[in-house]
Amino acid sequence: MTTTAASLTDIFSPELRPVLRRLGERPLSEESATVQGAVWAALAGAGALRDVHAVVPVAELLGETLYRGPYLDTVAAVEALAALPGSPGTTSVLEALRSGDLAAAYAGPDRRFVRCADQADLLVTVDGAELTVIELDRAGVRLDEHSDLGRGGLFGVDVAGDVPTLLSGRLPDPQILTDRIRSRQAAYLAGLSRGALDLASVHARRRTVFGRPLGGHQSVAFRLAALSARLEAVRSLVHRGDHPVHGLRLARELAVDTATESLQLHGASGLLDEDDAQLFYRRALTESALCR
Repeated sequence: MTTTAASLTDIFSPELRPVLRRLGERPLSEESATVQGAVWAALAGAGALRDVHAVVPVAELLGETLYRGPYLDTVAAVEALAALPGSPGTTSVLEALRSGDLAAAYAGPDRRFVRCADQADLLVTVDGAELTVIELDRAGVRLDEHSDLGRGGLFGVDVAGDVPTLLSGRLPDPQILTDRIRSRQAAYLAGLSRGALDLASVHARRRTVFGRPLGGHQSVAFRLAALSARLEAVRSLVHRGDHPVHGLRLARELAVDTATESLQLHGASGLLDEDDAQLFYRRALTESALCR
């Protein structure tokens, strides 16, 4: 874990994770919005928007916590703008994004819905190699929240033709940005898998069946061990970052499989709103479909 990611372990501590997991549920309460702001300030203060080497481990940490916010999209915006060849005004916007003063939502050809657009200031769109940045608080920009299985946070964005462009330019190699977005989403899903696996393991130790802990039964123990082995293999591939398409596919499959296993082990109690097992399952399905 990088120094940047390590400095965030206090706010994403095991004690606080159950609270943070509920922050993305819609509609956002005033208290949730306040805590979301504190988390964003912690990410910016730790340099998570500047340190490119920290993005994958931070994405894992966010996935393990099921944190929903504009971090991954803002990182994508930073990298996209940094790749533009000297567009006027780019430097000031780029610095505002890196410092956390602005947050961005990203809409690319691999995205049907935009993540956390209601918490973002800018919308970055990529069509082929053409990049456009608009301000989301402009008249003529409409956000339509998608009622998804993961309880919200995904938006359709409708932009009228007369909305002015803040920045535009042509990316020299858009595939680099796409691959990096895939790698970060794969890291988020790997973190989600680890969180779901930890939840299942704790339940398996606590739940007693026929006088023995549930995890003491070979069938359960073997299934959890197999998921743990797959997780380590996926994490190794994601951290290398040399096969983003393959890594994302494996991370998507693992997230759904691990969340499903955790939900099944919890039984009927896992379906209750108060239980995190159903929340991991919901988020695994929506996050695994978000980026292709």
